Amino acid sequence: MSSSAMVPVATILLALAIAPGLAVGSSSVINATCAALKTFDYCQPYAYCVGVLSADPAAVAATDIHGMAAAAVNITATRAASTLRVITDLVQDLTTCRGHYSNMLQSLADVRVDLGAGRFRNASFKMIAKVAASPTGCDILLFEGNAHKDPFTQENGDNNLVAELAGGIIKLLTSK
Repeated sequence: MSSSAMVPVATILLALAIAPGLAVGSSSVINATCAALKTFDYCQPYAYCVGVLSADPAAVAATDIHGMAAAAVNITATRAASTLRVITDLVQDLTTCRGHYSNMLQSLADVRVDLGAGRFRNASFKMIAKVAASPTGCDILLFEGNAHKDPFTQENGDNNLVAELAGGIIKLLTSK
C-alpha cells in the first residue's frame, strides 16, 4: 500500500477512535443531569459536571438519574481512594523526613561541640556532609516518592540554604 493510500485509512481510523468520545460528550442523561444540578447552589459548574461524568464509562452507560448517581458515587470513591493512597505515601515519606531532620539536629549538636572546642575542620565537615544534606534528602524523597508531592518545598529549601550558609561561615574559620 502506498503512503498516499494510507492517509485516508489513517484518517478513517482516527475518526473511528474519536467518534465514541464525541458520542460520550453528547449523552442526554449526562446533559439533563448536569443541567438539573444548576438549581443547587453547592454544585460544580455545568461544564465540570459534563466533563467528569463523560469521562466515566458507567456514567455514559447510565440510562437514568439512579445510574448517574451510582456512577458519581463510584467516581467519588475512586478519587477518595486515590487521595488516601497519596496521603499514606506522604505519611511514610514524612516519617522518613522526620528521621532526616532528627539526624540533622543531632549533627548540629555535634557541630556546636566541635565549634566550641575549636575543631573547625570537623565542624565544617559535619556541617557540609551531614547537616546541609538533610533538607535536600527530604526534598528529593518527597519529590521522587510515590506521592509526588512535597508540602515542605519552601522549608526544605530555606533549611538547606541556612545550613550551607552556616557551613560556609564555619569553613572560613578553617582557613585561619
